[in-house]
Amino acid sequence: MPAAGQDNRRLQQAAKDFEQGLSEGLDEDDIVALQLGKQSAEELSDIQERYKERIKQKLAEQAEEQRRAKERKNLKFTQGKLAYERGRYPESVYAFERALDDEGPFSQLGGEIQLWLALAYQAVGREEDCISLYKVLEKTHPVRAIQKQAADLRYIMEAPKLPLRPDEKVNIPVLTGVDRYVPQRTPIARSRPMPQASRVKKSMEEEFWENYRPPQWVSNRYVWVAATILAVGLAGYSAYVANL
Repeated sequence: MPAAGQDNRRLQQAAKDFEQGLSEGLDEDDIVALQLGKQSAEELSDIQERYKERIKQKLAEQAEEQRRAKERKNLKFTQGKLAYERGRYPESVYAFERALDDEGPFSQLGGEIQLWLALAYQAVGREEDCISLYKVLEKTHPVRAIQKQAADLRYIMEAPKLPLRPDEKVNIPVLTGVDRYVPQRTPIARSRPMPQASRVKKSMEEEFWENYRPPQWVSNRYVWVAATILAVGLAGYSAYVANL
């Protein structure tokens, strides 16, 4: 039995390598040759050449089976996430646990499933299981990113909850019997015509500042000194005219 299990693991690994080689654009015959320890299909012996097609068929079948199994795992994982996002937390726990049984705990996907499972545990009130799972991931998972995420989430879970004093709580009053204060017929508010603002004649210095633009060829410092002097002169002249 142990030998059979070892042969099965070798076959699964060979099928993964076969699938990866196809994704990288390698020829099927060359992939089989690499599996047999050769550099290319041209180096295969007559006996290896004779069994080449059977090996290819077996690897292709195993790779297809692995693809389908991966799709089933991803489907359960996706179902768990959808259930969690829709607030169906017990259902999400069940889906995540099934996905974890299929995938196993130590792969990248297995770690992600467990992180979601811990969140689902928290949502259904199983906080001890949630924290325990985070601790297991921190200590045993081979992927460093999964360990760090588990540590961060556990820190948040174990952070002390600050109780609110009665004076810190916001009490929203319940409004009852509001309808009796509403009149039966609400008068229609009519807009009043806005009074036109009376035009005030601008002084000469105000018109000067609104219309003045300094020439581009004069330094700004000297322009504004001259403009100030001129404006003061206009202000004095305007006051003189107003007193006539």
